[in-house]
Amino acid sequence: MKFGRAIPLLLIFSGVFCTAQTQDLQPIEAVWQQTLDALAQGNRQKAGSLFADFNQKVRAYVTTNGRTWQIEYLVGSLNCQFSNTRASGAKFLADILQNNRGLNDAGQKELNRQLAACTAPTPTATPVGSVQPDLPRDIADSSAHFQSPGVHGDMKGGYNFKVDNEAAVAISPIPAAELLSRRVPLTEPSRALSAGVARLPSGAVGATVKEFAVITHGGSESVARIVGQCLTTYTPALKQQFQIEPSRYMVTVYTADSPEQVYRYAHLLHGLQLPQGVVAYSVPEDMSLAGVAFPDACGSLAHELVHLLIKSSLPVSPAWLEEGLASQVAVAWPSPDKFKFAWSWRDDTLQQNFGMRPSVAELLNAPWASFSPENYFDMPRAAAMQAMAAVFIRYLDSKGKLSDVYFAVRNQHFSPDLTQYKSYTAIVEEKLGKNISQVDSDFAEWFTQQKSSHARTTRTATENLPNAPAGVCNVPANISATAQISCEPQQIMNQRKPDTPPKPK
Repeated sequence: MKFGRAIPLLLIFSGVFCTAQTQDLQPIEAVWQQTLDALAQGNRQKAGSLFADFNQKVRAYVTTNGRTWQIEYLVGSLNCQFSNTRASGAKFLADILQNNRGLNDAGQKELNRQLAACTAPTPTATPVGSVQPDLPRDIADSSAHFQSPGVHGDMKGGYNFKVDNEAAVAISPIPAAELLSRRVPLTEPSRALSAGVARLPSGAVGATVKEFAVITHGGSESVARIVGQCLTTYTPALKQQFQIEPSRYMVTVYTADSPEQVYRYAHLLHGLQLPQGVVAYSVPEDMSLAGVAFPDACGSLAHELVHLLIKSSLPVSPAWLEEGLASQVAVAWPSPDKFKFAWSWRDDTLQQNFGMRPSVAELLNAPWASFSPENYFDMPRAAAMQAMAAVFIRYLDSKGKLSDVYFAVRNQHFSPDLTQYKSYTAIVEEKLGKNISQVDSDFAEWFTQQKSSHARTTRTATENLPNAPAGVCNVPANISATAQISCEPQQIMNQRKPDTPPKPK
């Protein structure tokens, strides 16, 4: 059976790597292909020698660049060709299937085929498919993180809506190379600001605050500066608590006063047609954020900032950790060294959908796709999944184990040399000193106590959409004019109240 080429399947992952990383990966790809060729020719001795060279090059690459999607696929697929490393190869392929955000249907099918062959009882080599699927050439799947009011359903914190039709708008994604060319060094903040302003229609203004170039269309320079100052309060805690470093480039922030404006930004700036209901998104290729924000409410942008910055230290992250942390940060009080978490609308969402919540074991094994609804009727389930991830982060923090679990996921899920593996379940069990069933029971008991405590206190944090007249809301740009959408008046999203934040527990 034919062995395939590396590049087509690797392109299934639509994230973009810098030139240096790509060049470093090329010698590894070459040895990967040579090993497959030797196996196809039946020359096991040559293949074994090449495999040893491959592993040496992989360890050197990971030491410099960290664990990436490309390296995981190369390692996993090649490990599956040798009987003594098949189990390890299967873990890499399974990890990609769980933690990917850029696989199209053809890629999912091919990786599932390889994983099934790798875990089959036969000891023969697992051929890498020669299929070259129709691969995505845009950045939407892997780069557009968003908070969708649709996922929140009719709960506090989101719209109560129904969409009958979606307009089929032709969108041309901007090439990744062009987006990468937009990155501006931290030493040139004025260039980042002027370039961002020029990308929007006449009337846009902005301001720079440290590493943020904040731009608004319809607002004022002073408003842009205050939003930038708001964002700067999150970066110290991200660095101190999670070693998530600030950006090495200027972060361009396009603020919007409505979801409709977010859609216009997505079309104009990035050639993206986002799912309905989006209020914020981020694109790492050009280090940008776009979303609804106000001077006293920048939590949605902070949510996206987590997605944007976490990639440098944890590029392959599970949804429950990254999405949960980003969601919890959006409603937290940042201090210089850590975040202070309290009851928020995330907890309200979980409380109202508690019967649909995933168990802790299910959460830890959930793929990214499970965090988005498949249709309107799937929204309560997706809402429960998202809320469970966020509240589980707060649970870990209340137990004093959030940092321990975070760093164990970063450093121990796969060891630095990729020879050792520890599941997310095993990590959580080890750090909490309980088996996963006991953790789930303890979480449920803790949450019940939290509900009782919350009922006796005033509300501490909310994240809602801007006020709208009863029964009326802004219709996203890619929704048909005939779509039926209704929404209630809501408080400003991620608004931090002027009262004193809760004392850390």
